[in-house]
Amino acid sequence: MAIRKCPSCLTVVPAGAVVALSNDLVCPGCHRPVGISPVSRDFAVAAALVVAAAVWRWSAGRAGDSLLGWALPIVYAFLAFGVVAPLVLMASADLRLREAAPAAPETHADAAHGAASSNH
Repeated sequence: MAIRKCPSCLTVVPAGAVVALSNDLVCPGCHRPVGISPVSRDFAVAAALVVAAAVWRWSAGRAGDSLLGWALPIVYAFLAFGVVAPLVLMASADLRLREAAPAAPETHADAAHGAASSNH
């Protein structure tokens, strides 16, 4: 399948929507719920982990002898992961159709319409 295309109507979903609404993504063309394939998510996370490890290794040697010098490589690696993962997902997201979320089942408190307390 092509990158960021709905499998039903082949409409291209905007890259920003793929990253921002990845759990509640709806096709702009046919309005069917779509999701990101697990392979695309795993690829984005793996690429981001490789970059974060490289940034950590590069910055660990340059941290210096300051009091918080040990924390800077971790912060840099975290920031690198947070930037690279969405960028890779924007560039390589493969979409698949997903089922609509089922309606929430009625609970006992809903059936009583709030008239009775559940702490009897």
